[in-house]
Amino acid sequence: MFYTSIVLFFGFAVFMTSNFGGTVALGGLVSVTLLFAMLANLILLPSLLISLEDTMSNEKVMKEPKFNIISEDAEKKS
Repeated sequence: MFYTSIVLFFGFAVFMTSNFGGTVALGGLVSVTLLFAMLANLILLPSLLISLEDTMSNEKVMKEPKFNIISEDAEKKS
């Protein structure tokens, strides 16, 4: 995700070297949008998930697993 956003950012930033105003504007707007989207994914999304964890989850969401990977005997030994 990080490398993809950086590559796309610089790829669209190349459009800003054009002589045509529309292409320069497109390159600038798309580059800034990709940069803000990457920063939001890296900073805003994890903090939102952590802050909403208590309000969104409840006992109905947390279900028992269909099968136990670790047996009860192994849990008692540790």
